[in-house]
Amino acid sequence: MYARMIARDFTRNRNVGVVLIVLMMLSVVLATASAGILVRLTGASNSLMSQAEAPHVVQLHAGAYDPEQVERWAAERPEVAHHQAMLMLGIDGANLFFDGAPQTANIQQNSLVVPNQERDLLLDLENQPITDVDPGTIVLPVIYQVEEGLEVGDPVEITTADGFAKEFTIAGFARDSIMNPAITSSKRLAVAASDLEEVRAHTGQVEHLVEFWLHDPDVQTAAFEKAYLDSGMPKAGQMVDSAIFRMFTMIGDGMVAAVVILVSLLLLVVALLCLRFSFLTAAEQDYREIGVLKAIGVASRDVKKIYLTKYAVLAGTAAVLGLLGGWALAPLLSRNITRYMGSTTSVWNWIVPLLAAVVVLAVLVLFVLVLLRRFNGISAVTALSAGTTGPRSTAARLRLHRSRMPVHLRLGVMDVIGRWPTYVLLFFVFAVSTFITIVPVNAATTVTAPGFINYMGIGKVDLRIDLDYVDPATPGQFSRIVEELGADPDVAEIAPMVTTRNDTVDQDGNATSLYLENGDHTRLPLTYTEGRAPTDPSEIALSLLALNEAGRAVGEALPVEVGGQVRELTVVGSYQDVTRGGKTAKAVLPTEGNEVMWYMIGVDLAPGVDPAGKAPAYTAQLAPARVADIEQWRSQTLGPIAGQIALTAAVSAVVAVVLAMLMTALFTRMLIARDAGQIAIQRAVGADDAGLRRQYLTRILLVLVLGVVVGTVAANSVGEQMFNLMFEGMFGGLEALGQGTSRIDFAVNPVLAYLVLPVALLAAVTGATAASSRSIVHADISTLTTE
Repeated sequence: MYARMIARDFTRNRNVGVVLIVLMMLSVVLATASAGILVRLTGASNSLMSQAEAPHVVQLHAGAYDPEQVERWAAERPEVAHHQAMLMLGIDGANLFFDGAPQTANIQQNSLVVPNQERDLLLDLENQPITDVDPGTIVLPVIYQVEEGLEVGDPVEITTADGFAKEFTIAGFARDSIMNPAITSSKRLAVAASDLEEVRAHTGQVEHLVEFWLHDPDVQTAAFEKAYLDSGMPKAGQMVDSAIFRMFTMIGDGMVAAVVILVSLLLLVVALLCLRFSFLTAAEQDYREIGVLKAIGVASRDVKKIYLTKYAVLAGTAAVLGLLGGWALAPLLSRNITRYMGSTTSVWNWIVPLLAAVVVLAVLVLFVLVLLRRFNGISAVTALSAGTTGPRSTAARLRLHRSRMPVHLRLGVMDVIGRWPTYVLLFFVFAVSTFITIVPVNAATTVTAPGFINYMGIGKVDLRIDLDYVDPATPGQFSRIVEELGADPDVAEIAPMVTTRNDTVDQDGNATSLYLENGDHTRLPLTYTEGRAPTDPSEIALSLLALNEAGRAVGEALPVEVGGQVRELTVVGSYQDVTRGGKTAKAVLPTEGNEVMWYMIGVDLAPGVDPAGKAPAYTAQLAPARVADIEQWRSQTLGPIAGQIALTAAVSAVVAVVLAMLMTALFTRMLIARDAGQIAIQRAVGADDAGLRRQYLTRILLVLVLGVVVGTVAANSVGEQMFNLMFEGMFGGLEALGQGTSRIDFAVNPVLAYLVLPVALLAAVTGATAASSRSIVHADISTLTTE
């Protein structure tokens, strides 16, 4: 009997049933796809680090290297399980050609390496170790296949001024567990040992990666790093650990995944709200049938069983279809993650989305049970006489004759005012739909905006020039570069900076190291979130994350070791920085006697000078320094991330608009079902159908406008906070959440955020309302009197 009744009901209300299934299916698709993305991201990241046997601590060292010195020191450290060193031969971009194109504009520091045999392995696109490269061939990082479109068989050439030229053929592409994403700014190119030595005889800068594996890295890393840096070991370069490697992965691919998951969860909330409207719509249409069933003696539990079975069948169908859709969608959404980190064939890729679908199905069924409780107090007499579950409108009590508005528009406004509780959920859905439409778009425009450079630890400059400290000759090279830039009439202003490593303490009193950028910070200044730039040797400014880890506030003192003596420096400012792990500092300290890590010069060109044209000329003139047009530097560092966020924003906007349309259609049907009697009476006294439809269009659009306004305000306040929380979690981990370590302001495109997107939502909702309100032609006085 139940089956016949359900089949008959579905045939009679086929459109409602289809929309219900679609809405529930979208909910399951989003839930399972989000779960699939999360499990793939976690699995791929862990698998890459595990299969490559990534080191726990890495020290980059440029200059003379004594392997026996490191061997002796490591043998005395009980926490060291294994150590090794990898030689890297840095190739200047002007001497490196990919498929005939010089890499002068490439900000990546490309180095030739011979792949390791046991640990810190480079992996091919099947995540198999690359331990051997044939002479004459080269294996490039996968980023060059994804972003530059290079393919196997393309030529790579290295040339020098003395006429030497070495041509390679691309044999494949590699995933690198410690240098994979664009933001790391260093890349390893694998070649045969004989080819590396041949190139080394003519060009290249020799560096070493000194790598360590610890017995218990979670506990021993901090103390080991401090011990290494305090020793006389090779350390002319930056030290990084496995936590930073994982953070780089999160920044590169995890940021995109975080946006997808966030949007998916918000869309799931919207879908659930739409489902509530769907159930209310069906309840309105079936209310009189409930009365008939109770009148003929059907018990309340049996009535509930009929409707529970009906909606359970619909929800089960939607869950199965949604699970299949989620399984298919997750690989597509995580395609970029897969290309950079590979994929895992874990059974969890299937089980976790299945569990997500089961959870959503259980929520839907429980939701139906809660909804059906409202039928407990309904008597047959009440259902048959009233024919509705909702409260009667009080709009008729408002005065109509004092308004100059057209009658139908006024009636629509009066209904919203008189029955405002009915429209609260509709308003909330429109607000959330606007929110999830605008926030990803604002995130994309922010990351791609030229002003985002202010959050990368440097001020507004045209060119960025970097020079690593290699040997005692490097300071002379730096001085020469500064002199040449100062004498160039095309240069308006320069800001030379010297970065040193200085010891300090964290908020728990533990010794730690901090990289201090020293120079005149009043030249080409960056934007400070609080305070100002340091102007004398007694002051320091910290990045937000470094400030949080130090447990200090602006105005307080921080002990810093300078030239072998501890100084109490006053924190005078804080700023946002997403480079070098987000932990940097600015000071005006003397650099003599301190460990110089690298040099950087910000250049502001004279008006009319093209940075894109000046950068290649400086690359040749100022070698071995690396010169980058700042816009190229920003786009190459964050461009791949921004592109994926933009794609995610477009997809989320489309899905949000579709859900808003479906919800509008079902809500309109619910209102028409509830107001069938009033509609019939108005038609009987001469109201035209077009005017009646305008009433409903007025109601929906009034709520839509209010929802869009509130959603837009929330997107630029709450949405901005959520965006910053995402950055805080990626840089500082869970303990940094809510600590204010990220204060990025949205760079809003007003035309897109305040015009294009709201107009698209308005058009979609208007169309859905107009289409759904056509059913008023079925409400007439003869039907009303018959019932």
